[in-house]
Formats: sequence, C-alpha cells, structure tokens
Amino acid sequence: MRKSTAVSGTHGAQVPASSGFSEQLRSLGIRPTVIRLCVLQTLAESDSQWLGGEEVFRRMLKRGTATGLASVYRVIKELEKARLVQREWERGLGGARAVHRLRRTQTPESTVRLRCGGCNASVEVVDEALHEGLLRAAQAHGMPAGGPFTVQLACARADCVR
Repeated sequence: MRKSTAVSGTHGAQVPASSGFSEQLRSLGIRPTVIRLCVLQTLAESDSQWLGGEEVFRRMLKRGTATGLASVYRVIKELEKARLVQREWERGLGGARAVHRLRRTQTPESTVRLRCGGCNASVEVVDEALHEGLLRAAQAHGMPAGGPFTVQLACARADCVR
C-alpha cells in the first residue's frame, strides 16, 4: 500500500501525492512535479477504471489542482512512455477515444479483458485456457501474438446503449 502525503500545488491547493510515486518517477529519471503526481494519484484513485484525459483533468480540477487540459495530456503521454500508464482505445458513438489507467505490475499474463462495445463496461478474467485459445487463433490468422487480449461483446444490461 502506498503512503499518502500532500504536496502544495499551484495557488496553494493541497494535492494528494504518494512517496511511492515520487520514488518511482525519480528512479526513472523523471522529476516528480505536482502535475505528474496528481495525474498518477487520480489514476490510482480510479480503482482500475479506465479514464480519458478530460476525465483526469476534471477530477484534478475538483481536487483544486490548477492545470490545463494540454498539460494533462502531455503528462499522460510521458507516463505512458515511461510505462507507468497503460492506454487503450474505446469505440463510442463519436468515434474512438484513448483511455488510461495505471499499469499493473502484478497482472498475470493470462488476463483477458471482456468489454461491452455499447457501454464500455469491462471485466478482467484470468483464464489460462481462454488466453491460450485466443493466442492460437491470433497466430493462425497472422495477428501479433502475446500481450493482453481484449474481447468486445454486447452486455445484457438494460441501460446499455448498443
């Protein structure tokens, strides 16, 4: 579990930070700025929920962190390049959008993400046989093998927009 502290942010706002995040950034040669720490903390607080850049920005503003949307996207891109943040594309009615979450260090290789194509609800399943079957199918059709799998389905929720 990470030890939480507070960092004095822009305009005196108290920004929750984590000494674990600070140490992680320093070990990668990245300066732990208030914005970087806030983006990491916001993604950590999302409890594995995938967030778009605008949602990260809104949550940071609610917390009292003065920043711009462009800065949030720039920091997310830096953290993704440093392999601290994962990016995935979600399809929606207006097209595809990038969503992000903290990269998990303990995710088993056989994790398969099941996602509804309508409402984007998702669940992760650890199933070795399912992962192996998807791997064989991908290889048989000339698709890159390895890495995580995301299977898009239609959920049975009544409020799902399909």
